[in-house]
Amino acid sequence: MSQSPLFRGISDWLLERALRKSELTDTVRELGRKLVEGGLPVCRINVGGLMLHPVLGALDITWEATTDTCQLQLVPRVAVRSPEFQNAPFYRMVANHIPFERHRLNDPDVREKYPLFARLHKAGVTDYVAFFETYGQTTPMDWAGLPAGVEGAIISYSTKRLSGFNDQEIANLASLSVPFALTAKTASDESLAKVLLETYLGKISGANVLSGLMERGDGRVIECALWYSDLRGSTSLAAQMDIETYFGTINDYFDCTAGAVVDHGGEVLKYIGDAVLAIFPFEDGSRPASDMCQAALMTARESLLRVAARNQSRTDKGHVPIKFGIGLHAGKVMYGNVGTEKRLDLTVTGPAANEVARLESLTKRLAVPIVASETFHANIPDGLVPLGRHNAEGISGGIETFTPVEFENGTPESSAT
Repeated sequence: MSQSPLFRGISDWLLERALRKSELTDTVRELGRKLVEGGLPVCRINVGGLMLHPVLGALDITWEATTDTCQLQLVPRVAVRSPEFQNAPFYRMVANHIPFERHRLNDPDVREKYPLFARLHKAGVTDYVAFFETYGQTTPMDWAGLPAGVEGAIISYSTKRLSGFNDQEIANLASLSVPFALTAKTASDESLAKVLLETYLGKISGANVLSGLMERGDGRVIECALWYSDLRGSTSLAAQMDIETYFGTINDYFDCTAGAVVDHGGEVLKYIGDAVLAIFPFEDGSRPASDMCQAALMTARESLLRVAARNQSRTDKGHVPIKFGIGLHAGKVMYGNVGTEKRLDLTVTGPAANEVARLESLTKRLAVPIVASETFHANIPDGLVPLGRHNAEGISGGIETFTPVEFENGTPESSAT
């Protein structure tokens, strides 16, 4: 059957969308509108696909004609492995590379196949067609126990028309599968690139790379609050624990420290072994120096509270408590790409980056969990008390130090430090 003029126009529109940065939810919503305006009584469109993501396993987009709304759901990997997720037509089609299925929901036997069909029939749906286009990946999706080729786009169309879809309409919908899959792939690749860069570089750094900060030597001088924490006794912990318990401890520590940084608008630049280096960049108007230093200080306090809570559960399980210190500093650093032409690292360099690590090293000597510099204190004079000038490796004349007022008299051994 030849493609109708309506569907040729929709195919061209989808291909045009694939060439441009477009949100997949907007594409699905507009596709639904075009089909209904063209005379096809589609009441629901559902789009799904497995994802290459360190945490998320699948996406699910649903457009409803009655409300003209489009909902996006991101499904965690653990949920993808659940019986509830796998007991659905999409999963069966993807796992078995089935390109097309049709289900007439007026048939009671069909409605018993999946819980979804019972819900759709109750809402008045009579016919359901689905199409799957693989992206042709040759690597198995090991985390989900699925073979190669499962990555792709799958789309279903539902109608409440009593007679359901006719053969010509199904053929026309089938003709949209490849253009839609290309549009979905373009959108998902763009989204995946953004997510992976944010995951491995941070939100600010990832956006800078996407905007072109990619060559060796690309960089600029920025002003920021610097935040540095280091785990205590990691060498002895590694010797005492099996590798799974040790990595669990490291991740508990990162959850409490780096997690707090992200929650407060900071940027985790890197994990240096079991240390965390983060920045809170200053920007006139939107990220004033005083607010960013205050955010860095509140992040440090929050990290201590999170670790205290985590240590309680760790102690109940017989695990050793987590102890660490935090250094806080403010100043100018060179922010940009360093390394070789084939392996770059986006980081900060300069005296201030070295000094914040030295400040953290003083926490153990001064028996306080947080040590801040004089330049940091200058941005938030209230709430910090002086600890005096102390010698620090590689810093001539030592460092003038401060700590939050609650630690003025030191901190007990049972605290996070």
